[in-house]
Amino acid sequence: MRSIKRELERKRSALTEAIHSSMDSTREADHFRELAKDPYGSASLTHDEEIAAAVVDRRARELQQVNSALEDIEAGRYGVCRDCGSEIAEARLRVLPFATRCVACQAELETIRRAA
Repeated sequence: MRSIKRELERKRSALTEAIHSSMDSTREADHFRELAKDPYGSASLTHDEEIAAAVVDRRARELQQVNSALEDIEAGRYGVCRDCGSEIAEARLRVLPFATRCVACQAELETIRRAA
C-alpha cells in the first residue's frame, strides 16, 4: 500500500507541475499574439490554445482522481469498491491506482453506459 501511496503522490506532483507549465505556456502565447498581430498566426495560436486547454482539463480531472485516492487512503477506505463494497484487486490498483470500482462493477457500469 505504501508503494501505491508514493506513486499517487509522485503522480500528483507531476500533474500539478504539468498543469502549471501548460498555463504558463498559454500566457506566453497570449503575449506573443499581442506582439505579432498576424491574423494567420493568431488562428494557429488559437488552435494550439484549444488543444492545450483540453490537455489541462484532462490532467485536472486526473489530478482530482489522484487526490480522491489519497484521501481514501488517509480515511482507510482505499481499495474498496464504491458499488459492491468488496476489495478491489491489488493488481487493478497497481495499474489504475485511483480505481474506485472492482472489475466486475466497472464492467457492469460500462455495459449500462453503452446500452444508454
